[in-house]
Amino acid sequence: MLHQEDPQSLAPAKDAPDGHSTLARNQIGVLGIVFFVVAAAAPLTVVVALFPVIIGAGNGVGIAGTFLVVAAVLTVFAVGYVAMSKHITNAGAFYAFITRGLGRPFGLGSASLAIFAYNAIQLGVIGGFGYYAAEFVNKHTDANIPWWVFSFLAMAAALFLGVRQIHAGARVLAVLLTLETGIILVLDIGILFNGPTPVTEYSLEPFAPSAVFAGALGVALMFAHASFIGFEGTAIYGEEAKDPKRTVPRATYTAVIFMGLFYAVTAFLIVNAVGIGGAVSLAETEGGELVFAVSDDVLGRVGTEAFQLLVITSLFAAILTFHNNVARYLYSLGRQGVLWSKLGKTHPTRKSPALACYVQIAMVAVVVVIFAAFGLDPYATLFTWWTGVGAAGIILLQTIASIAIFVFFRRSDVDKRPWNTFVAPLLGIAGLLPFLYYAVTGMDVLLGGGGWLQASFTTMLFASLVVGIVGAYVIKMRSPQRYERLNSTLGDQIS
Repeated sequence: MLHQEDPQSLAPAKDAPDGHSTLARNQIGVLGIVFFVVAAAAPLTVVVALFPVIIGAGNGVGIAGTFLVVAAVLTVFAVGYVAMSKHITNAGAFYAFITRGLGRPFGLGSASLAIFAYNAIQLGVIGGFGYYAAEFVNKHTDANIPWWVFSFLAMAAALFLGVRQIHAGARVLAVLLTLETGIILVLDIGILFNGPTPVTEYSLEPFAPSAVFAGALGVALMFAHASFIGFEGTAIYGEEAKDPKRTVPRATYTAVIFMGLFYAVTAFLIVNAVGIGGAVSLAETEGGELVFAVSDDVLGRVGTEAFQLLVITSLFAAILTFHNNVARYLYSLGRQGVLWSKLGKTHPTRKSPALACYVQIAMVAVVVVIFAAFGLDPYATLFTWWTGVGAAGIILLQTIASIAIFVFFRRSDVDKRPWNTFVAPLLGIAGLLPFLYYAVTGMDVLLGGGGWLQASFTTMLFASLVVGIVGAYVIKMRSPQRYERLNSTLGDQIS
């Protein structure tokens, strides 16, 4: 049964005697966190790889309105999320929130699910990076370098930046994110001033409800939601943020609103550029080359070459972000003694979760080696399969977190604002449940196939949650004292 926690158990964790247990403080501000979470979504990759899928296999020209719908749901979810972030500051984010709301078993289950989901997405992005990098380099040099070489170079670079202080990675992401959003803005401007369709003939149909709620809406919602994955990671950096009570909420709202408007406007312009009547058929025939075809028309071949290069840097930015996310979950669990306790140590001088960074890279490297050894296609398998199941895992995690946030504020008197702690969390649950339904029942679409493949990945998804829940009860039976201590480093609660 849930119970009211002792506020003293929510005090911030103190350094261990060796002084290595806490992360470096005051390292990153609002824009730095925004760079991390928007980079995780890889906006350029979304435009190039997911836009054609939503148009061709989803709800067609209603793509622009779909992004606004998803952004609205996630903004409502964010209301309760940021309200709770003001009372819980922890690198485990969802883990800490769900533990406080639904208890330690669901908390550990969510941590296990988060580690699985973020690792899965990172695996997919690593595969995508290897594929696009090999295609680009081999095309321009006539070399024949295998994709996995580039994947391992990306992992090595992410590890190098990960073990350094968080602001080092933020600087790199600031540059990469500026470049990829910049090229999309150039495309948008090019469509407006040099597109085949005059601005005076643009149609607002992409925002019309009749277009948004048409066709395969479930496919559109799944992929549109996947385009925002990473924004929920703002709370992960709370311990390293400057003034986290203000920084995390501002970064969360900034990230989700920026991405929603950015995707919607870009989709609106692309659909009008190719023509409302022919957008679906062109997306079906061109596939992943759709945006490149538009770029050829409005920017020329040089612009398209820039797109192809920046897709690679966009994927690396996502790799770095998910690496940092998983490393901090491992650090949080190590600090509590749930996993190997040394994972909870930080670098003596940089105060980064260095050992957790090494372990995280090792986890994904093993899978990459297996896929490379069996000669599996990095795009059709590693990218498609793992990003699909990872996206479903994040939706499940957000849904559980919404329930936990609602319960937390029902059992706590730290915040009595009706909208922030009651109405918005309930609306968040109601909005996320359809996404979860489509993600689970439509796993074959995300994976590109059904049968044993769908059954296997669906099983892995829910098993990752169950493993953590069962593990919590095992700890409770074998070490009651350690189980009781699981609350000791979850963060702080204020009145």
